[in-house]
Amino acid sequence: MAFLSGIKKNLNRAGTTLKQRTGGGDKTLDNEFEEELERFKSLEKKSEKLSKHAKEYIDSTRAIIASQSRLVQVMEKLYGDNAFNNAALAEYKRAIEALEKESKDNLDPAYQKAVMEPLARFVSYFPEVNEAVKRRNKKLLDYDAQRSKVRKLIDKPVEDPQRLPRAEQEANLAREMYENINTILINDLPKVVDLRVPYLDPVFEALVKSQLIFSQTGYEKLEGMRNYIPPENENDRRVDDVLQQMRELTIYFPSFYFNTHHITMAKEHKKEKKVKPTKMDTSDNEDETPRFQSPIAHPLAEKKLVKKIYKTIKKASKVKHVRRGVKEVGKALRKGEKGLVIIAGDISPLDVISHMPVLCEDSNVPYVFVPSKEQLGEASSTKRPTSVTMIVFGGKNKDTKAAADYKELYDECYAQAKELDEKLVY
Repeated sequence: MAFLSGIKKNLNRAGTTLKQRTGGGDKTLDNEFEEELERFKSLEKKSEKLSKHAKEYIDSTRAIIASQSRLVQVMEKLYGDNAFNNAALAEYKRAIEALEKESKDNLDPAYQKAVMEPLARFVSYFPEVNEAVKRRNKKLLDYDAQRSKVRKLIDKPVEDPQRLPRAEQEANLAREMYENINTILINDLPKVVDLRVPYLDPVFEALVKSQLIFSQTGYEKLEGMRNYIPPENENDRRVDDVLQQMRELTIYFPSFYFNTHHITMAKEHKKEKKVKPTKMDTSDNEDETPRFQSPIAHPLAEKKLVKKIYKTIKKASKVKHVRRGVKEVGKALRKGEKGLVIIAGDISPLDVISHMPVLCEDSNVPYVFVPSKEQLGEASSTKRPTSVTMIVFGGKNKDTKAAADYKELYDECYAQAKELDEKLVY
């Protein structure tokens, strides 16, 4: 019976709302409440935005440290066997490892406790207030409906003499219920808005301190590099010497060659523009390499794995089991969705995707880089280059039947990507 009564009330309220919109029913206006509600809604919006950007800040600091760690790995590979004899590189590696450990052990936990948790608690109060506002609006609709009934009975009296007093009694009861909750909200909404200052002051202080500590820690850890950095003038001379050695190499061409060569290349480029571009070729015989690869593009998939990944993405795209773009993939990872993340290694500027490996590691989701954003976009069934794609096995609804077509390929790519991730040393 209570269920049926609730349905009946909702139908009556819907009817009252429709009549008010068409001018056929009474409507109570409360400017004082509307003003306080507008202030509360503004606070809610700004607080959620603050919480979001606070989360992005800590993600960015993690991305900076992760990028520095990857730079160390790349530099070690560039130096090869000479890396062990390079004292500056060894000192830089030690400093970055110490900074990473300090961040994981102290900075991150302190930021979570002093900034993120208080903000999360503050934002969690808003849904409760919104529920109270909804109850107030429902009671207001009930009151307006009863007022309309009384007005109609006064305008058009009926034979039953008890009907008008009964309607007036119901209207008074509805008014009393509405005014009770309305009074509470009018009194409490300003308090919630005013409490933001004493509540958020310590959070803001902790946020600034966290930024200060992060900067000071980075400075202290890298201070040891000062002895390995030569004076500016000496460094300039070293660069000039290296450039002169490069000019003396047999592969060096004089400037007039480059001028004529560039003119020829420009003409050929204009001709190529008229030719319709061919579709992506991921054959094993492909020897062309991208012009640019990000220094953080690790692990970078080999040709055979790239081919399998593109094939898996194509099949998953047909059943809409992929997420495309930094925003959509980041949102999926924060919501806890599992799958395989594929990142384009030729994205520039670097900060577009620098935080993505950190998000994947925090969510325990394997990731792998591929050489081309254009080929990644084409595999993802879009005409535009794509910076990052996530294969969500089974899609949002975990439809394993629809995913059966690419399950074997997905499992193979997932296992290889996970194995590559485990080989990385942070």
